[in-house]
Amino acid sequence: MADFAAFSIRLPDNKRKSIIIDVEILVPVPVQNYPHDQKIALKARALIDTGASRSAISATFARRVNLISYERCTIRMAKGEYLSPVYTVDIMFPHQVLAENIKAAEFTGKHNFDFIIGMDFLLTTDMALTNAGGITVFSFRSPPGNAHIDFTLEK
Repeated sequence: MADFAAFSIRLPDNKRKSIIIDVEILVPVPVQNYPHDQKIALKARALIDTGASRSAISATFARRVNLISYERCTIRMAKGEYLSPVYTVDIMFPHQVLAENIKAAEFTGKHNFDFIIGMDFLLTTDMALTNAGGITVFSFRSPPGNAHIDFTLEK
């Protein structure tokens, strides 16, 4: 029996410039304006972003579900830096693995995704992107395996 969970997705030709997956974001149910132990799972789209040092959630999504921020962090970008609210959420991945207590900074703008999965989480997993036969497939597993994928060993 495998001691990990995994999923693979074939990326449509028109979306090969980014990897966006369907996830569920579990958000706390506010009881008298304070999160209680119950959570609601909401469908969302998540961008896999190896260029992001931390995970982030869209301001639109956070406001729509009335997330409450209990801390702030400094976000540094090419345009400068700013203080961002930080929210704590759980993410259910397509392979039914739950990532709990992900601290996500807020991002703004119009995007076709609600969440950015950054390196803070990706470093706790294994993933591969292959293009055999001109078909792009993203494969993901957690927790990571005991060996590295090394294409130089294939001859």
